[in-house]
Amino acid sequence: MKLINKFFIAIALTALQANSCFSAAPDASPSAAASPSDVSEQVTNKVLGNMEYLRGFRGTGFHFTAEVITVEDGVNSDQHQLDVKISDKGYALVEVLEPKNQRGRRTLLRERDLWLFLPSSANIIRIAPLQRVFGAASIADVLNVSYLNDYTVQSSHKSADGKLLQLSLKSKDTSATYARIDLDYDLATDRPVESRHYTASERLLKTIQYKAFHDYGGGPKVEKIVIVDGLRASSAIWMKMSEYEKATYPDSMFTKTAMSRN
Repeated sequence: MKLINKFFIAIALTALQANSCFSAAPDASPSAAASPSDVSEQVTNKVLGNMEYLRGFRGTGFHFTAEVITVEDGVNSDQHQLDVKISDKGYALVEVLEPKNQRGRRTLLRERDLWLFLPSSANIIRIAPLQRVFGAASIADVLNVSYLNDYTVQSSHKSADGKLLQLSLKSKDTSATYARIDLDYDLATDRPVESRHYTASERLLKTIQYKAFHDYGGGPKVEKIVIVDGLRASSAIWMKMSEYEKATYPDSMFTKTAMSRN
C-alpha cells in the first residue's frame, strides 16, 4: 500500500490512455451481434465509440505524453517517460524521453508493421506488439485497440442493478494481438471499469483497470490505468497519460527512414 500511495503522490505532482490503445480511425459503426433484450445495439455502439476515443480524437491526428512505471514484486523496477504521436491515418510513433540511457528510442507502428529504432546502435528492428520495450510494457500497452473497426460484439448484458454493462468482443482478424476482449463498463458514470484481454487459446494476457479520466478538447480521456500481467502475477504497470491535443503530422514522419533522424 505504501508503494501505491507513493506512486499516486508522485503522479499527482506531475503535469502529465493504454486497448490501438489509441485510435485515429474515421467514424465507423461496429458490427454487433444480436444483443439480449435488455441491451440495445444503440447502447453497445455508444459504449464502443467511447472506448475508441479514450486515447485520441475522432478523425484527426493527435499527441499525448505517458509516464510508465513497471512494478515487480512490489518494487518500482523501471520508469519511462514517452512522447506519443498518432497520424490521421492511425500510424503511431512513440519516443522514449526518459530514462537518459534509453532516450531517443523510437517505436513505429504503420499498418501492420512494427519497428524499433535503437540510437545506441542505429539499428532498426522489427518487433511484435507484445514485445516488452518500455520496462515490462509493450507497444500494445501504450496504444489503444480499435474497438469500432477490429471487433464485433459476441455477447452483452447488464448487471442486476442495470448500472454495469458487460461486453464480450471477438476480433475480426485471427492475427490480432487480442483474440477476445471482455469489457466491464459503468453506464452510470459512462466510463470503463475493467477490460480483460485474451489470446486465441483463451489465455488471459492482461487486465486493464481504468482509474481516472480528464476532459481534453470537450471530451473525457483516460488519464490513469493499471495493467495487471496475466502471465506474471507479480508484475504490474502503472500508466499516466496527459497533454492530449489534436495535431497534424506528415506521413513522411511515420516511416523507417525518418526513425533514425534527430
